[in-house]
Amino acid sequence: MKFNVPSKTLYNYVSSVSKVINSKNALAILNNFLFVLDDNTLTITASDLENRLTARVPVTEVEGNGSFCIDARRLVDLLKEMPDQGITFEIAPNLAVEITYPSGN
Repeated sequence: MKFNVPSKTLYNYVSSVSKVINSKNALAILNNFLFVLDDNTLTITASDLENRLTARVPVTEVEGNGSFCIDARRLVDLLKEMPDQGITFEIAPNLAVEITYPSGN
């Protein structure tokens, strides 16, 4: 699975959705975003078991469909520092996530 999205666009959506994530969760999975890729739409979901926030982001250069979880705090911090550029997410069959951008990965 693979897709491309502008970093600032993704940052705006994940920072909004992350507001529902508590600083101390009883379940480790609640510290993550659920990313669901379906055609040219990436759905981002975060939950604290009582509330759930979801955002839908248009993406390009899509290869495959599927879903995966990614650590919310690490992703928000990475995107906050990144300049506005296209980034590519590539998810391996073992669900390892590689994020590449013009200045690194």
